[in-house]
Amino acid sequence: MCKFRLLAPVSWACASLLAARPTLATSNPEQQSVLATVQTLLDGWREADAGKLELALHPDFREVTLHLMDGKWDFAVVDRARLISLMSKIEKGSWDDRLVEPIVHIDGPIAVVWSRYEFTVHYVENGVAHAPKHCGIETFQLYRVEAGWKVVNFADTHSDACP
Repeated sequence: MCKFRLLAPVSWACASLLAARPTLATSNPEQQSVLATVQTLLDGWREADAGKLELALHPDFREVTLHLMDGKWDFAVVDRARLISLMSKIEKGSWDDRLVEPIVHIDGPIAVVWSRYEFTVHYVENGVAHAPKHCGIETFQLYRVEAGWKVVNFADTHSDACP
């Protein structure tokens, strides 16, 4: 983003670039529908509700997480069954994933949501409450099927160095 002082002609160029950026998710009903499916997934995590995950996820769902550790990206893959089974192992309210200005692109039966995010894990250890955060970028690829939009792929970068 153009967060620094610019001379007038360059400021105009910056404004033009900002105006050309993709539309935020709330611009039209189809984008809202896509984002509602993603929100169902996030609500399922927050509420530890496997049923909400079942509603939002495509049968061939796959998650890929890239976690920055010691300056290198560690790659982990989780399938649909494993993610849904995790819901029985976490407490309601322990996961809180918040999207920051999501952007939605749709072309026919395919949609992509791209967003910065903040994820907080709430837990108690030895009587002390903890709430560490991680952040980065999340992307969701969705397919429109007869039952509506379903998340088929999810990928994120995971950094523990959040602002």
